[in-house]
Amino acid sequence: MRALIIGVGQCGTKIADLFSLVDFEALAINTSRGDLDYLKHVPQERRILIGESLTGGKGVNANPILGREAMKRDLPMVMRKIGSIIGYEDVDVFFLTFGFGGGTGAGGTPVLAEALKEEYPDSLVVAIGALPLKEEGIRPTINAAITIDKLSKIADSIIAIDNNKLKEGDLDIKQAYERINYTIVERIASLLALVDVPGEQTLDASDLKFVLKAFGSFATVGYAKADASRVKSLSRLIIKSFESEGLYLEANIESALYGLVAIHGPPEVLKAGDIFEALDYLTGKIRGKQIFRGFYPDPREREVEVVTLLSGIYDSKSIEDIIITAKNYAKSFMEAKEEAETKKKELLSGLPDFDDIYPAGNEDLSEIYEGSFPDFNEVTKGLRRREDD
Repeated sequence: MRALIIGVGQCGTKIADLFSLVDFEALAINTSRGDLDYLKHVPQERRILIGESLTGGKGVNANPILGREAMKRDLPMVMRKIGSIIGYEDVDVFFLTFGFGGGTGAGGTPVLAEALKEEYPDSLVVAIGALPLKEEGIRPTINAAITIDKLSKIADSIIAIDNNKLKEGDLDIKQAYERINYTIVERIASLLALVDVPGEQTLDASDLKFVLKAFGSFATVGYAKADASRVKSLSRLIIKSFESEGLYLEANIESALYGLVAIHGPPEVLKAGDIFEALDYLTGKIRGKQIFRGFYPDPREREVEVVTLLSGIYDSKSIEDIIITAKNYAKSFMEAKEEAETKKKELLSGLPDFDDIYPAGNEDLSEIYEGSFPDFNEVTKGLRRREDD
């Protein structure tokens, strides 16, 4: 299965950089030259600066209008670069990584997603976006809500990662962001690594594409991993992957339409009874009752890894909180704006125009302001006499 990772904006390009580290095809797009230079693993020829004529290569300061305009201006260049990378081989999935609360990512990603859908109709376009922290304020929340709305009409699925998970644990801020980014890459990479690989029951590319083609709804990738010698209940480990402790999005998994589970580990641990107990539980729990599965016994492995993908989700507290907060703010802002306009009109109503106060402009100013101006010749003579004295 072929996937192309395209990072947009600061957050998105950092994630794409990690994908490049683990040998995925990746492209980095940003309005900030400094952020592109900061990357370590995406090759230089696959780093694209957009909107330079608009921003001078200094970013858009979290302004999605500028981010959108930057992507529009340089979209032909971006699409040519993507075409040169793809060549004559098909791409099964475009994964667009970005931050929902930023400017370049929030503004530019929907523009690029729409162009990819038009240019490559047989490929999936899946958005992988990091939701802003509640403490980041209202602007990132507004950006996120509007971007969610736009992408839900374009992308096949939206995999949202809740950055509020950063607050769990005692990591410093740099380590916390790195952990979130690494988690995204680890889960997607682990899932893709098991597609089209021989196993007792194999997941192929068509299975993954079916699950991800979910009408612009939300998806979440769960994950659980443990040393095989410490796994007392494989069923419990599988269930852990799609419960809140294994997910990075606060969502009601019962609303999911589709599910996919891949299990990889030493043969002696992959007990059929435990596996089907967990899968029966998940099948009964989700609304769509459809679970694709892959089992990969590997005697070389000493760990058990479970990757779970749930899609077609419409019930997520993480998403609802952002949308409701944005709506309430937008409503209060528009009311305040309308009130300010009304007060301005009331205050300024009844004022005459200049033409109502002053005589016509072609009259002699000396007549209008007679006696108001001094005789400049006399003033000049007086100043000269002082200098002579």
